Amino acid sequence: MISAPISSIDGSSNFGAFGKTPIKIAFLSAGLGNIYRGFEISASTWYEQMKSEAGVFPELFSGAKVHNGLVVWNLPRNGKIAKLLRSFGFINDGCRLEQLTFSIGFLLKLIRYRPDIIWLQESTLAAMLLKYKNFFGFNYKIIFCDGAPVGYVLAKKFDYQIFLHQSALDEAINLGANPSNCRLIPHICQKPMVNATRSHIRKALEIGEQQFVVICVAAWNTYHKRIDYLLQEVSVLDGDDVLLLLCGQAEAETPYLKQLAAELKVNVRWHTFTQTELSSAYLAADVFVLPSLNEGLGAVLIEAGLHGLPIICHPHTSAKYVLGTEYPGLTDLSKPGALHRKISAYQRRYGLNIDGICTKMIIENKFDRERLSTEFSRFVRQVCSA
Repeated sequence: MISAPISSIDGSSNFGAFGKTPIKIAFLSAGLGNIYRGFEISASTWYEQMKSEAGVFPELFSGAKVHNGLVVWNLPRNGKIAKLLRSFGFINDGCRLEQLTFSIGFLLKLIRYRPDIIWLQESTLAAMLLKYKNFFGFNYKIIFCDGAPVGYVLAKKFDYQIFLHQSALDEAINLGANPSNCRLIPHICQKPMVNATRSHIRKALEIGEQQFVVICVAAWNTYHKRIDYLLQEVSVLDGDDVLLLLCGQAEAETPYLKQLAAELKVNVRWHTFTQTELSSAYLAADVFVLPSLNEGLGAVLIEAGLHGLPIICHPHTSAKYVLGTEYPGLTDLSKPGALHRKISAYQRRYGLNIDGICTKMIIENKFDRERLSTEFSRFVRQVCSA
């Protein structure tokens, strides 16, 4: 089940009270362009998907330059000012600074653009847009996508909510959410973008044919993505042919993690890839690992599955929603040695491609792109006509 029932929505180009006027929907992400990860990229993905939708006029507003995005002034989380403020202990990670300043930069664009709907998933930015709406009397409706996640207690402040997995939606309804204002619509994720053989891709990436490649796509931190745990577990794998691809972006803890990798003598490569380059990396790998113990959705799980990779991850609620409760790669990664043993089993296993094909079938059946796009479009039309 993808969403709660939708009444009086037939997907046509007649927008009720709006007649034939296009629905103006703004997709906002203060981090997009400053950071390239699934959370931020989802704004761009939905924008691209809605561009071809009849009767919808979308605009994408980003924190730095991205394809088709309109840049909004902000102080980025990894910029000089944010680093200076962090050094004095005035801020933590800089995300709130980025969102607050982005909201100020967006105000002039907001007055000019006058959207009917604003979609976003950064909670501080969403709170500022709610303040603007109440103070200036704007008429836009806020669709808050709980991608962090922050939970319904915060999400309920906004007009409408999108949740990324069934348990999150169920919890919201149990807490009193109006089902007609909520939807379960997971993000649309990247499919393979490279038309080349695995052998050719490996050669281009300078990866040996016999190397066993473990890939992880995540921010390089310890507090959430647990890259330290991943490095420790990979370091005790048998054989000298294991290569760890860490595809993501640096954070404050990254220098420590690189030092740890050197001390543990892990054969690791650190890459910040474009989407196309990341697609190649997926196709070059043997198994995908995500060591975090909780995720809002874990869009990289979907991406890895669409690229035909077996997946190892913790059995948190999102992973069980994405992969199913009986998926063999679900492993309790809170325990030392658990990941090492699971990867070792895959190392010894023949027919990994069969496991990858099965994973791909699971993902394609559950996260059909056209079905999710239809659900999103219908919800937008309902919101606009309410």
